[in-house]
Amino acid sequence: MALQIVEFFGFKPLDPASTSFVANKRCPFINDDCSKPDHGACSVCQTGGDPVICCPNRIYGNNYQFLQDIADDAFGIGCALIRPNKFKDALQQGSVRGNEVVVFGHRWGQELPLPTPGSRTLGFEGRSVGALSRKYYVDWILAKMNVDGSLCEMTATEVQTIDTTGSYRGQSETFMSGAQFTDKQGRSPGYSDAGLNWENVNKRILPQVIYKGHVLRREHKCTKGLYFVCPEQVYTRIRDRLGGELHHYPQGPGTITFRSYTVGPDVSAGNTRELVFAGQFTTTVDQVALAFTSPRNLPEMGVYEEAITKALSQ
Repeated sequence: MALQIVEFFGFKPLDPASTSFVANKRCPFINDDCSKPDHGACSVCQTGGDPVICCPNRIYGNNYQFLQDIADDAFGIGCALIRPNKFKDALQQGSVRGNEVVVFGHRWGQELPLPTPGSRTLGFEGRSVGALSRKYYVDWILAKMNVDGSLCEMTATEVQTIDTTGSYRGQSETFMSGAQFTDKQGRSPGYSDAGLNWENVNKRILPQVIYKGHVLRREHKCTKGLYFVCPEQVYTRIRDRLGGELHHYPQGPGTITFRSYTVGPDVSAGNTRELVFAGQFTTTVDQVALAFTSPRNLPEMGVYEEAITKALSQ
């Protein structure tokens, strides 16, 4: 495994423009504290590979433009994103215009924890308790509102970047000290003994997408289903894991719309790379669930037997 930091606190490592962001552990994309201040990596790459976004805040740049794009895609061009408290104020003042989309999510004033059914147990007098004992979060809820303040329609958005395995702390600490990182092989800039956790796509990401897709399917005002936002490489891995044969569907209840992003080419000192929209694909939660549990891209039958025999014959 080998991993190199491509963007460090928003900029190319050691770019003079990043000095204040590194010193104060600030993220230039959200103008707030870095969510991973000990590492500071926004995107990374493996040997010979393209940059992969490893922090959600990287996608939140340009004043959360991705949310505006999703709102316009789901509800029509001209949506006005608004915080929950600002919408309440507008409603009291009678200034709601009908194009407002209330955003529920981190740093937007209010998140919506949703209860999930827990195991039912019998309490005193045979009463059922603990049925709603846990909560889960969808990263973003976009609620299109009517002029009278009632909900017109809504959609939800999950954002998932790539996790890493191993550690690249030494690389980060070297950059924080203002020095170039040289690895054990003498490469400068070098690579850390870390990697990208692609298996997490199978173990965690897809099960969550399927579960939340089914939850939203039961919401009669969730007319466009779930949006899933991720780096282009994660989307490619998802398609590979699912067999690459998903059917395209128009957006509707029970659909999942994958939106993928990547970072643009290298830029001159003092600038940050562009966030590039790579594409969009819509299918159904049933298609994803079926492909996940019944994959078609399996290895040849008998590969384990062959591997065991080969290992014991050497």
